[in-house]
This record gives sequence, structure tokens and C-alpha cells, in this order.
Amino acid sequence: MNKCTTRQQVNAMTDRRIQRMGDLCRELNLPLTPQKVEIFRYLAGTSRHPSAQEIFEAMQKRFPTIAFSTVYKNLTKFKELGLVREIPMKDGSSSRFDANMENHHHIINLDTLEVIDVNPEEMGEVCVPSSLNRYQLEKVSVKFYVRNMPEKKE
Repeated sequence: MNKCTTRQQVNAMTDRRIQRMGDLCRELNLPLTPQKVEIFRYLAGTSRHPSAQEIFEAMQKRFPTIAFSTVYKNLTKFKELGLVREIPMKDGSSSRFDANMENHHHIINLDTLEVIDVNPEEMGEVCVPSSLNRYQLEKVSVKFYVRNMPEKKE
């Protein structure tokens, strides 16, 4: 969420994402379980890019008997349906998940494992190498891997 986005806009965006998920599940005759809806609601309502473990821990508060495999299977299905994207972490730690399917990029802090959205407007135009001319470009996704600046000694 950028600084100019209001809580009302975030809620409307979350509602649209949840509506799309429900419509797609009904269209494909996939069960709409309370767990599936809540997992997606949690992911659609955050800009934090949580890991499967973080989502599992949040879901345990609402569904104490939920299994980690239930969370992971639903995340995998959401990814297959194009409802979420998986953001692999360079250091091999757990992937993060993002329900924002609009075109955007990410800053990944390797020290804190925080993932931050970067709007394409912030970057300007991305130069595409000429070697891609023989392909049909579907999307561009840039990941900036960063580390915290060392503290200055005085």
C-alpha cells in the first residue's frame, strides 16, 4: 500500500480480489471452504508478503485444527489459478506470497527478509534486451535484492 492509498481503497481492492477468487472457484467447480476463503482473505488483505508458515500461524487463530498442508495446498492452487504469485527468496528461506497481481516489482531485503512493492511508475521504463525480440514478452518482474546499510562507526 503506498502512502496515498486510503483504508477504504484497500478494503475495496481486497473485496474485489476475494470476489474474483470466489467467482473463479465457482466457475471451475472448486469447493469454497471456509478455510480457503480465509486463507485468501488474509493474503488479499495484506501488503506484507507473508510466508506459508506465517499464513498458517494466522489461520490457526481462526481454525485451531487447520493443517499446514491445507494452507500450502490452497496457496499452490491459488498460484495455479493466477490469484497469487510466489516470490522465491534468494537465500533459500521460505517463499513469500502476494495477492497483488497488478504489474509491480519488489525490493527484497536479504537481512530482514522483508518484501516491499515497487510500482512501475517509480522506476520508469524498463529496458528490454534485443535478444528478447524473438519472443513474445508476457510481463516484466524486477526484483531488487538489498542488504541493510552498515552502521557508521563514529
